Amino acid sequence: MIPILYLSHYRSTIGGSEKQLYYLVTHLDKDKFQPIVICLNDGTYVHQLRQAGISTIILKLPPWRKALSYPTRHIAAFKLTNLAKKCNIKIIHSSDPWLNPYVKRLKKHLDVPVISHVPNLLTPEQVAKYDFEYMNRIIAISEQSKAPIVKAGISSQKIDVILNCVDLSKFQPVSEKNGKKSDKFVVGLVGRIEPFKRQDTFVEIANLVIQQCQDVEFQIIGAALDTPKHRTFAKQVRELVTKYNLNDRIHLTGYRDDMHQVMQELDLLVTLSAGSVIAEAMASGLPVIGTSIGSTDEMIVEGVTGYIFPTDKIDHISAKIIQLAKNPELCIQLGNAARNHAESTFGIDRHVQKIQDIYMELLDKS
Repeated sequence: MIPILYLSHYRSTIGGSEKQLYYLVTHLDKDKFQPIVICLNDGTYVHQLRQAGISTIILKLPPWRKALSYPTRHIAAFKLTNLAKKCNIKIIHSSDPWLNPYVKRLKKHLDVPVISHVPNLLTPEQVAKYDFEYMNRIIAISEQSKAPIVKAGISSQKIDVILNCVDLSKFQPVSEKNGKKSDKFVVGLVGRIEPFKRQDTFVEIANLVIQQCQDVEFQIIGAALDTPKHRTFAKQVRELVTKYNLNDRIHLTGYRDDMHQVMQELDLLVTLSAGSVIAEAMASGLPVIGTSIGSTDEMIVEGVTGYIFPTDKIDHISAKIIQLAKNPELCIQLGNAARNHAESTFGIDRHVQKIQDIYMELLDKS
């Protein structure tokens, strides 16, 4: 078997990149590949990987570019290199560009192919500091996330666009036996509470909707990281809900690890960023309203599985929510089309095969 070392940026909550890595390592061809995952912290994600039989090692990797990390980062890189040598690693695959400085040093000492997965939309300035020029291959989750990497001078020839995937057996449309508990039309936004996810804008949209349509409820599903920046933003979101007197109409659920059940409780997903949650919602038979950012344009089929709006058109988004709330037949039609599209586009086997093909191509060249 071919040992592959995966680096995960897992901290305390399981986000989209962690889910995608889990799908990958648990569905690799076990006759060909042996995955070994490095996580920065212990926690639920590590437990899940180990339960699935994936060799998982906890190794603290301090932020490479922070001055305070200077005394410890080289020690961490030394430990990581020794571990990779001991495991006879043949490929290194980072699940987040944040880890690329470590990948660069592994490549130097081991002389093996290295891959960087890009789960988020980067600026050209961010691309410049993440050592992409040293990567043998880069996997972007959308054409839009590929664009700034190319703009920063990285050859498009070594960038593959592979959309996120979803477990189609786990995320399924709601059944009559296990139907929704609420009589209201429920709209959800899922993601870590942070400025990029724009929960504050979601509250503004909810306020516009409720002024015109009383039969709609909203859920903000997710929690903030325990940092001053994220705590401050979460407080601002809660204060905005109170300002509009919507505490009984907008529910902040906190972090939930049963996302397949969350989707069963919704009628519509709204995303103001992007990510694997779009595939999860569509697999669950939900229409999705998104903004033109990240992978959204490539995941939602406009007017067929949902709708895409410019990021600043919150009045258009609120109007579309009202239309769907008042037209359940249209909502069901879009949801059925979303499930069909998910089955043909977002399956795990399709996703994993594309990445395995990259592995074999790199190994043939090395």
